[in-house]
Amino acid sequence: MKKTYLLAPLALVVALVGCEQQTNEPKEAQSQIESSLDDAQNAVKEGTEQAMDSAENAIDSAEDTVSEMVDHHNAKTSLDWNGTYQGVVPCADCEGIDTTLTLNPDNTYSLTKTYLGKEGEALKESGTFKWDETGSVVILEGLTDSPNHFFVAENQVIMQDMNGETIEGDLAEMYHLKKQ
Repeated sequence: MKKTYLLAPLALVVALVGCEQQTNEPKEAQSQIESSLDDAQNAVKEGTEQAMDSAENAIDSAEDTVSEMVDHHNAKTSLDWNGTYQGVVPCADCEGIDTTLTLNPDNTYSLTKTYLGKEGEALKESGTFKWDETGSVVILEGLTDSPNHFFVAENQVIMQDMNGETIEGDLAEMYHLKKQ
């Protein structure tokens, strides 16, 4: 009987320990599942971030390429700009100014202005010109008392105002010198 009293508590301890181990095993399994799930979610998140970074880099590279292509296509590189241009631009105190501009491939120019309805000889100027940073406007060097910026377009140049800005308004078309 003493053996029974000794075995009964021992059996109870074994049963409780066994139950405790069974209750701990599902908690550990649940913890492992949650940990694995977190690892998988992090891997997917990192993969998505890497894919997004790669896509953003590809877009940036494409934009740079397009920008470089656009920058290479301007009047200086794409148009047959050298030649002689002529037109009559408005004049405040005469009938108009017959203007002839010749642009040469060696970046020299010749500019002749004749004031219509006034006596006197034509004003002739010559020198060198440079292109602005866009490659679309020539700047006649040495002119200080008259407009020296001309926007170069297909078969014409458009005289700019004294500040190098496009002339607007009813008379704007009269500032277009046509290629001869």
